[in-house]
Amino acid sequence: MATQGVKNADIGIGLRSEPKSHGSPMTWQEQLDQAEVAMGDDRYHDALQLCDLAALQGDDARYHAALMRGDVLLQLGDALGALSSYDSVADPDLADAELDCCRGLALFELVRFAEADNALRSALRGQPNLAEAHFALGLIAEIMGTGRDIEYFRKARALAPELYPVTPQLTRNDFEAVVEEAMACLPEPVRQATKGIPILIADVVHPGDLLQSDPPLSPRVLGMFIGVPPTELSLLDAPSEQQPTILLFKRNLERACPSKDILIEEIRTTVLHEVGHAIGLDESALCDLGLE
Repeated sequence: MATQGVKNADIGIGLRSEPKSHGSPMTWQEQLDQAEVAMGDDRYHDALQLCDLAALQGDDARYHAALMRGDVLLQLGDALGALSSYDSVADPDLADAELDCCRGLALFELVRFAEADNALRSALRGQPNLAEAHFALGLIAEIMGTGRDIEYFRKARALAPELYPVTPQLTRNDFEAVVEEAMACLPEPVRQATKGIPILIADVVHPGDLLQSDPPLSPRVLGMFIGVPPTELSLLDAPSEQQPTILLFKRNLERACPSKDILIEEIRTTVLHEVGHAIGLDESALCDLGLE
C-alpha cells in the first residue's frame, strides 16, 4: 500500500498499419514514432498496440519495438513485463549500451540492485554520457549508502539539466511541520482511528520494506503503510508482530517536486493517501477521493 509516482483514447490513426494518403503503409519507424506520441499522451494501450504492429516488420523492427514496449510497461509500473520485453531481444554476445541501460532501469524498479548496478555500469562502458544511467546509479548508491550518490547525481545533471534539475529541499523540522499540519486537518474520527499509528520520516527507502509487496514497490515510492489497518482487526486475531506504521520518504518526495509549494502539497497528499490505507481504504477508493 503505497503512493506511486491508464488513460485510453481514440488515437485517430490506423492501428492496422492502414495506407497513408499516398498509398503506402506506415513503416515500423513511423509506427514507433506514433507509439512514442501515444505514450507521451498517457495512451499506453495504443502505444503497446503500435509496438506489436511494428514488431511484425523484421528483426530491426522487433528489436526497437521491444525497447519501446519495455519503456511503455515501465511507465505503467510493470517492471517485470518491461524486463521481459528487453530480455527478448538481448544478445549476450553483443555489447549494447542502450539495452543494458533499459535493463538496468527495470532491474532497479524490481529492487534487484546488484544486477541493476552491473547492467548500468555496462551501459556506461559503451556510452559514458547516458544521463539516465548515471542518475539510476546515484539512486542505488543513495539507498545502499555507498557515498557515491552525489557524484552520480551531479554527472546526470550536467548531462541533462532539463531532466534532472535541482529540486527543493526542506529541513527535517519543516518537513515534520507539514506532516503535523496535514494530520491536524483530518476529521476527528480519522485522527482517533489512526491515533496509535506512528508516522516515520525516512531519508531513503529500505529494500526490505519494498520487498514486502509482490511485485516489489518502486524504490521511487513516496510513502507507504506497513501492517494491518486497525479497522480490519478483530478480537479473534492474534497480536501482530508488526506495528502498523506510515513511512514517508523525504528524498523521493523532494526529487518528485519542482518547487517548494508543490513539495508541500505532495507531502500533504502522500500523508492523506497513507492515512487512507491505514483506515482500510484501497487504491480505487483513494483515487475516487483524488488521493492517487
